[in-house]
Amino acid sequence: ARPIFAPFTLRGVTLANRWARFGLARRAVLVLGGAIALFCAGSLASGAELAITLPTMLVIGLAGGLAVNTATTVLQAHHGRSGPAVLTLANAAAAGVGLVTPLAVGAATALGLTWRAALILVVPFALVAFTLVGRQRAVPAYAARPAGGGRFTVRGFPSTYWPAALAVVFAVAVEFSLVTWTPDLLVQRTGMSPGTASGLVSAVVGGMALGRLITAPLARRWSPLSLFLAGVGVTVAGWGLTWLSGSAVLSVTGLLILGIGLGGQYPLGASLTMAASGGRPDRAIAVLAVGVGLSSGLGPFALATLSDAVGVESAFLIIPVMALAAGAGVLVSARRTAAAG
Repeated sequence: ARPIFAPFTLRGVTLANRWARFGLARRAVLVLGGAIALFCAGSLASGAELAITLPTMLVIGLAGGLAVNTATTVLQAHHGRSGPAVLTLANAAAAGVGLVTPLAVGAATALGLTWRAALILVVPFALVAFTLVGRQRAVPAYAARPAGGGRFTVRGFPSTYWPAALAVVFAVAVEFSLVTWTPDLLVQRTGMSPGTASGLVSAVVGGMALGRLITAPLARRWSPLSLFLAGVGVTVAGWGLTWLSGSAVLSVTGLLILGIGLGGQYPLGASLTMAASGGRPDRAIAVLAVGVGLSSGLGPFALATLSDAVGVESAFLIIPVMALAAGAGVLVSARRTAAAG
């Protein structure tokens, strides 16, 4: 749902102009909760499961994307110079949820409650979010409307914006490529079973959560650019350890290091992208969401295509290439900003 519906998140800018960020956020989480409830119910409709669940998945992706985009712009606008640190901390919490969610689904299934018992928990969480957002309607960052009303357009961004946005796209492509295809590399390099390799990929997600917890306080002292570039260096180092090692322990250690380096790149990159948008943060994040959504689907597909052509090990050389391309993107954006200043 995420790659398919990513372009429709552009509509969020128009909706935020109509309802303000506050109104869009409340509606997004309400639709998200309702769609998940319908998804769970639809999965029980014998003979009509796909007819209900497939369209509902698309609605879930759209509502979730709009909620995340709005939260990102609000956090950055409300916290000002501390925005990168707060965004990183918020994404650390998100990564933590990513670790806990599969465990919750597994526990519910083991207890005979099925996966629906875990998924339906999102509904009360959505209602809590709806209530909490309602209490913030007077906060200027929530009450604001996107700069430059009217229909959405990708025009008008300064030249500093596009390299920064492309950097985030490459970073996300690295993340999803690793989560999707690293098990194949571990099986081939270390000889571990496919099931074990799939489970150990959680080291990447765990590393990302840890990396964001480490990066958040550092973002109050260091610039997002410096931390992003440091993260690229750590990512490449972790990839090298995983790719070169034939030891299961060293390979998983490399994945953990890789995740630590990768963890801060999305929130820091999103902050850099909004800063480079020429005062159009809502539009900047909406356009970025399109690239992020597409790269999350196309990145793993590109790696799979390369694997078929040259083998898994050689195909994984694309990971450091994309990581370095992300670093180059933020550097180009920074240089253009300096030249314009």
